Amino acid sequence: MTLPGASRDVRRWRLVEIRLGGRGRPGLLTVWRRPPGSTRWVVHVRWGDDVATLDGQAWGWFLYSEETVRPLPEPAVGPYFGRWRDAVTVPSEMAGSPDPGGADRCWRLAWVLTAGRWHSGLVTARRRPGPGPWIAHVRWGEDAQAAWVIADTAVLQPVPADTTSARPGAQSPAPAAAGADRKAR
Repeated sequence: MTLPGASRDVRRWRLVEIRLGGRGRPGLLTVWRRPPGSTRWVVHVRWGDDVATLDGQAWGWFLYSEETVRPLPEPAVGPYFGRWRDAVTVPSEMAGSPDPGGADRCWRLAWVLTAGRWHSGLVTARRRPGPGPWIAHVRWGEDAQAAWVIADTAVLQPVPADTTSARPGAQSPAPAAAGADRKAR
């Protein structure tokens, strides 16, 4: 999206629920943008891999509204035993070679625990290089950090694919209301 004049961009990753077509789905909010002279924020949200979607576009720019874009709650940190347990990184040379057919490639939103805090993350590959545990390639922190980590659910928690049931009693905005907030790409 190109806007005339200078606009203010804030790159801050956050796992959110986005309402599209009357149902909630998890997404990764990657950019907040305030157009020149505007009092409203526009947000960039990805909810899937472009390759895996039928129309090839699993992202969009939306006017920010608390009814259509809501932050997902962070998981609870486990019990404290004198030191926070963080995701264990695996050296890339020990991750093995990628599958030639791309079978290890994925696009999955997840929370990753690093430095005692949960971060919004994106799992881009999963593989099992040997008889040991599964590992996952995770990007987090506004795409600045990326690493292979041991896929342990205590420190790497995937986000469910459909968040509609996660908010019982919440009213769903009409599909037209969600569509009206959508901006051209």
